[in-house]
Parts: sequence; C-alpha cells; structure tokens
Amino acid sequence: MIENSLSVPVRAHDASQLADLIFQFAEGRTVDDALRRMLAARATQFESMTVYWGSLAADPVAKSTYFVAVDGKSPVLLHIALSSAPGSGLFPHSVLVGRMRTPRGLEVVVNAIPFAAGDSDRILVYARQLDRTVLPGPQGVDTLFIAAGRDANDAFGQFRAVQRKYGLSVAAWTGPMEEGLWGAIRHGWREGFPLRGETEPSSRSFIDASALSDEELGDRVNFLRRLHGRTYDIDVRFDARGEWTRPEAMRSRLERLRTAGCAVQVVEVELGLLPGTPYPASLAEMAGWPEDILSNVQWKAAGRPLTELRQRVEELQQAARQFGAIIGITGHGALTDETLEAIGLGAARRLWFTLGDGLGSNRILDMAALLRG
Repeated sequence: MIENSLSVPVRAHDASQLADLIFQFAEGRTVDDALRRMLAARATQFESMTVYWGSLAADPVAKSTYFVAVDGKSPVLLHIALSSAPGSGLFPHSVLVGRMRTPRGLEVVVNAIPFAAGDSDRILVYARQLDRTVLPGPQGVDTLFIAAGRDANDAFGQFRAVQRKYGLSVAAWTGPMEEGLWGAIRHGWREGFPLRGETEPSSRSFIDASALSDEELGDRVNFLRRLHGRTYDIDVRFDARGEWTRPEAMRSRLERLRTAGCAVQVVEVELGLLPGTPYPASLAEMAGWPEDILSNVQWKAAGRPLTELRQRVEELQQAARQFGAIIGITGHGALTDETLEAIGLGAARRLWFTLGDGLGSNRILDMAALLRG
C-alpha cells in the first residue's frame, strides 16, 4: 500500500474497504438508488469516516471510476478508480489517499477532493457534469413545501426522513445555492426541489411587491420569465411585514395580474405570527388586533383564536387556488404544535412554509407531521 505522507482526511484502510465494496457490487452495473441502498445496507461501520451513499456516482467518461461523499477529518468527495482506469479531469488538485490493494486483490487509487458546503466550484461540477439529477427544478404547487435556508446537511437528511415516513417530497431551499446543492448531493436527493434564488441553477424567484404597483410587478414577472423561461416559478408578497393579508385584497391583485398575463406560484401571506411570541390562545391575549379578526374569533370561531386562524388560512388558500397559486407562510420558533396544526389543516397540504428564526432544520420531520393536515 502506498499512502500519501501528508495528512489525509480518511484512513487508507477504510478507503480500501470502501473501494472493495463499491467494485464488488457496482462495477458493470448502473449506479441507481436501488444500488446505493443495497450498498448502504451491506456497508460496515468505518472507523475514520461516515459515507453518504446517496452521493455515489460513476464517472460519465472514465470507466471503473466512482465518486462518493464522506465525512472524515473534513467533508470530502472520494475519487475511487482502478489503477488501470484512465484519469478523470473533473476534479483537479485532489489529495492522494493511497494506491492500494483491496481485500479482494484489486489495485485501486483513492484521492480525496475537498467537498464542504463552501466548495462552490466543486459542488457545481458534481451537479452539472457528474450527476445532473441532483439539480433543482420546478415542482408545481400541489404539495407541502418546507423551505430551509440553513444547515443543508440536516435539512436534506430531514427531507429524506419525511419522504420515508410520510411519502411526501417537502424539500425546498432558500439559502445559498451551492449549500443547498451540497445537501442534496450528500443525501442523494434526486426527486427535484425548488431553489429560490437569483442565480442559476435556481428554479424560482421571490418578489416583495408590497411597494410595487401592478404595472411594476408585471414588468418584473415578465422580465424573469424572459430570462429563465416559462417554467420558471415566481413567488410574491403583496403585504408589508406586520400587516395582515386579507383574502379579498389578495384575490383582487391576483386577478389584475392574471388580466395582464402574469402568473405567480406562491403568495406569501401575513397572519400575525410575531417572531418570539406564541400565537394567542384566547381573546384576552389579542388586544390591539384588527377588529374584523377579533369579531371573527368571537362570532365565527366561538372565541377560539386557533380556530379562526385555521379558517383564515383556508380562506386565503381558496383565494390563491383560484389563480393556480398556493399561500406561503414564514414560521418561527415560538409557534406551538397546535398553531402549526391549525395552519396545516387550513392549507390542506398545499403550503410553502419557510423556516424562520428559531426553527432549525433538525425539526423538519416533526413539522411535516403537523403541517401535512
């Protein structure tokens, strides 16, 4: 075994065991999710690294060459190839882990490529040249989305857990583009996901239209459509932060947009969810709220604020659905389970829910259970 004398992120022994497993079962086969799951089930615990089997991909040009993301001393992408295989030019400047023989006698070369959330160029090479199935794309609006913007590794791990438990694809990302792709790559998220941003390969943009006229908003929408294509998704917010969204006002503005030939997919609404403050549990806690909402709590919801919240979310959703859109809501850490359940029931499993202050990506599975209605 020839091992690099410099510090390497994983042990050569573990790399040899990993290479042996990959060549035993992947060589000569299509690398698909079934193969990745089988390898994950057969793999033993490695001493120096954690393997993200969902990232396993074969080099599209160089035969007998594979890539897989692991966490060792640092996050890396391992390049594993038979010593006789042609070199791959996808990721230059890698670190040699070792030239070695596997337990089954294969001579392999293993290199480590830095592959952390901030390694933007390498992340994009993987997504654009190695495995394009991890790229984001439009997902329609007939589903629940839980949009994370931090901790992509936790987020996409939780998205996978939601899919396995509930059969729902709730993945959405609003943070730095490369970090979202990194999380998708590591967890093998190939089902597509909306990526809200302003740079390629984002699949949607967000427009704060609270200070825009209908004409100005229409110009922005049309510009984005010309720039990105007809399938590009556009989300808007009509109301300024701290205001309450009314169904009739939202319906009127969506009608004017439709008349102008402009369509949007998500309308962010304001419900009175104040960061750091639990939603009121009684009328006595709603001092200063708009009179029409207080009246609805008293007369339409029998004095129960959460019942009125569910009814209001349902009305807003119905208004949005008339124009082919769904509502979007930003939550925060002070929201109780009962509040999330009320929102989920009102939205009827069609919702863009953004994780706000105090809502960590590690809670996505729990929130999906409450928001799925």
